[in-house]
Amino acid sequence: MNWKLLYGGEEKSLAQWGISEVIRRLKNQSTDLVTFKIPGDAIGGPLQFEPGEVVQIFRGNQRWFYGVVTKTPIYGSVGEEFRRYELGGPWWYLDSIIYQQLWKEPSDWDDAAAPLSDVPKSHLILGQGSDGDPITIGEQLGEVIAYANAAVGYDVIALGEEVTLPIYIPFDECKDLSCGEVIRRLLRWVPDAVTYFDYTQAVPVFHVVRREQLSPLVLDVHDLSEFYFVPRHDLRVQAVVLKFEKTHKSGGKSWKTVEVQRFPADATGQELRALVMTIELEGVQSTSIKQDIEVELIQMSSETWWRNHLPALKNVSDLVVESYSRGGTLPNELISGSVADWMDCSVERDIIRASISYDAGDEAVHYRDVAVKINTTDAQSKTYRSLVSYVGEETVPDNLAAHIYEGVSVLQYEGKIVYVRAEVGGDFLGKAINVTGGRLEWESMGAVVQSVEEHLDTGKAVIILGPAKHLGPDDLSELTKSNRYRVASRNFHARRTAEASGNAYVEQGKYGPVENTSYGSERFSKLAFYAPDNDARKIFIDVNELGVDATVCLRLEDVADGGVLKQRYTLASEPFAEASE
Repeated sequence: MNWKLLYGGEEKSLAQWGISEVIRRLKNQSTDLVTFKIPGDAIGGPLQFEPGEVVQIFRGNQRWFYGVVTKTPIYGSVGEEFRRYELGGPWWYLDSIIYQQLWKEPSDWDDAAAPLSDVPKSHLILGQGSDGDPITIGEQLGEVIAYANAAVGYDVIALGEEVTLPIYIPFDECKDLSCGEVIRRLLRWVPDAVTYFDYTQAVPVFHVVRREQLSPLVLDVHDLSEFYFVPRHDLRVQAVVLKFEKTHKSGGKSWKTVEVQRFPADATGQELRALVMTIELEGVQSTSIKQDIEVELIQMSSETWWRNHLPALKNVSDLVVESYSRGGTLPNELISGSVADWMDCSVERDIIRASISYDAGDEAVHYRDVAVKINTTDAQSKTYRSLVSYVGEETVPDNLAAHIYEGVSVLQYEGKIVYVRAEVGGDFLGKAINVTGGRLEWESMGAVVQSVEEHLDTGKAVIILGPAKHLGPDDLSELTKSNRYRVASRNFHARRTAEASGNAYVEQGKYGPVENTSYGSERFSKLAFYAPDNDARKIFIDVNELGVDATVCLRLEDVADGGVLKQRYTLASEPFAEASE
């Protein structure tokens, strides 16, 4: 077969390039590698293939490998020196690019109405789309591949059409992962998933298939140079029980709920080799505010209402409200509590005025002007409540237990095959191996190929079979690692709202009860003055005792005092009639 290598626009046969000892290593969920040797002046000579440049190898007219030069070590011994080159397949790009997602942020933090803009962050929430809604593993893989291609600047990976994986996972909040790490993290929820690249297409195609989708490949045991097969009964999981635990917070209280998902339907989680995981999800988070309000109807014509507002009138008799007025129209007076805008009530400061008359026993007042300053409102006497912030609970992924069970309940075969032919060829990764000519169960074992090492010079292929690495000897503990260090996403809503969890302003009331009284001009009909320590000594003036219309006031008059004419002030009226005899 004619083997060729294309580099820098130049295509030559491997022999023309001086290449020998070509080995291709393909591996599930890892970087495919090709290494080869070029003898000669490795120490003093120039590099034939520069690091970071793309190299393509063809078998005839069909591409066999596409990779980037990653290492160029020099080897030397007595009588020989040579350089080896290592090429990394497309997964190398995935491991070299830190994945970022778009988060919403305000364009102006000081302006609550400012539009939100998209900001890329390496703070990730896997299983969530940019709109905040859940997405499947397949959809998330599509976003990761698209991001890697955009980072490189051109398409280096195409996603296989069969990669749907319609499986929803709990939101997985993490940071600073490469695209490759993100894919591995997603596929931990699909324990039987196998990844591989098809290098024959114009852009290498990335395939992700589950065990039941693997194409069967039948080999004859007599064609194998070396082999061993081990049925791993110890790895079969009998049941999967997932306990989704949510912590809810509302009204100052916190409580937990648990939703159990199981497969088979009668699984208890107490079976031998049952996979049981408690998966923490975010529950409902809400903040409310309440305010007790007490009001009374404003009754400007009521004597009782004025007595309650003017303490000096508590004990007066014959109180009469002569006239009244006010500036506002709201019907109630705010007695206690505070009115805030979120109550959807009106409130205003008002001055209630009146002219009153009364008899206090030692004084009689007519048409005294009084006023009270109060807050008036149309609110009612009740407890007002309002929801300040609300974050809905995280959704429990449908049928996740069934999907996991599908991947861990089938008997896995572990093993190794050494297969030598005149020339390497064929595809092994992405296949399920059955072997004829040996034991009957081998003919249907469907052993999953995890890695392949092909030696081009000798036609030797070393095929490693078995479960994925996370279903190794400590399989149950390895399986639970997909969840063990995971915590509930506290920010799953923030990607689209730009608000931190539970972040909300609690608006306080702006208007509380207020009362301020004032007295205006007044008219007295009687007054009494008492000695500080003797109530029997008093001066009493009662205008009602005047028998005629007259004005009594202080007047200056002349009087004789011991034969001397002097002046004095007296409280008297003008003369108004002749004295009767």
